[in-house]
Amino acid sequence: MRITLEPYQESMRDFLLSKERAYCCVGLGLGKTSSTLAALQELFVNGECRSALVVAPLRVAKMTWPNEIAKWDEFRWMKIEHLRNDPPSGNAQIYTINYERLDRLTDLSFCDVVIFDEITRAKNPKSKRIKAIMPLLQHHRRWGLTGTPRPNSLLELFGQVRLLDDGRRLSPSFTRFRDSYFYPTDYMRYNWVPQAGAEQKVYDKISDLTLTLRSSDYLDIKDTIVEDIEVALPDCVKEDYRELEREFLINVPSGGEVVARNAAVLVGKLLQICGGTVYTDTGEVEELHDSKIKALRKLLTELDEPAIVACQYIHERERICREIPDCVDASKFKGDIETEWNSGKIKTLVADPRSLGHGLNLQGGGRVIVWFSPTWSRELYDQFNARVIRKGQGLQPLIYRILCPATIDDAVIESLREKGEGQQAMLRIMSNYKAIKS
Repeated sequence: MRITLEPYQESMRDFLLSKERAYCCVGLGLGKTSSTLAALQELFVNGECRSALVVAPLRVAKMTWPNEIAKWDEFRWMKIEHLRNDPPSGNAQIYTINYERLDRLTDLSFCDVVIFDEITRAKNPKSKRIKAIMPLLQHHRRWGLTGTPRPNSLLELFGQVRLLDDGRRLSPSFTRFRDSYFYPTDYMRYNWVPQAGAEQKVYDKISDLTLTLRSSDYLDIKDTIVEDIEVALPDCVKEDYRELEREFLINVPSGGEVVARNAAVLVGKLLQICGGTVYTDTGEVEELHDSKIKALRKLLTELDEPAIVACQYIHERERICREIPDCVDASKFKGDIETEWNSGKIKTLVADPRSLGHGLNLQGGGRVIVWFSPTWSRELYDQFNARVIRKGQGLQPLIYRILCPATIDDAVIESLREKGEGQQAMLRIMSNYKAIKS
């Protein structure tokens, strides 16, 4: 399939080509990966780049970039290689590595461009991994990409921008940056807020390297922030997970069995294990861990605003409502759920996307969607999110996805990005899953 860049994608490509340092805040659905590949294509053709390194979250590094290259005729000639333990082969145009492995790199002389995808991962100025790579950045073009047009806090900009410009714009020192633009609100100096006019001053400082493309300016959707919350499986559960994917059968602590009779059932069982609760072969519910429950509880506490939680399985909804206060199971609610939600009488609504994904206008009661367990159906995903992302939503919608990294969760999320449906989506899930495991 041949690619035709939209005008806003051309503007991003041209911006990248004109900058040695670039910070691109590109909204959801505007194609920042394909626009970046188009810019790299120009550099390769003109002999200005031998190869590029893409630093990204694991799923993005191992699936999003390879899949985007394979999708378009113009980019298929590019060879891509994921770096793990071995050094670069020298035979690829694009190398990828996840942020967690940055401290394994000792040399960047093999590439001319370093792209930090989802650069918000570099927001912690004390990160040892980020500090490890900074001395290696010498002659390189540096491009930072993010789908979040604005960080949660102005303080989070410092680490991202310093990674691109070595502190030339906002200061090499986080303490100096903080003291210049913020003031403490407590005696112990734990909490800081911007000084009057500081926000505009900071944005002016970085305006020359910043490009902002908002989804609402080009697509018929609201600017939406999507944040993935990663939680690790406990080691003992990880062993069961790996055994199930190998043998299609495991024994659980209660003495029952979990059996996957085919690939489609296996996907479901692996998703259930990631969620913490699984159906045994006799239909009993076995609780294995509470990692996602803890993450959901923490998120809801920190947000302190109404939220709709999406779950794929009955036992997930029941467990959430049992363990987290003020949760209402939509399937058991008696009455007009739309009116009750929009009037603010429901704090947290827990629902199956198949039953709440169409027909209800819930934008009046909140702006937060939390995916406790992901769905592989792009239609359900879009429709469920559209309960709050629609006309009349006066606030910026927030979509959170609680995921177990390097598991089937990642593969399902990638299938959503590729907009697959039906049987083809299931095939893509298994293909993406094999890519993660390799």
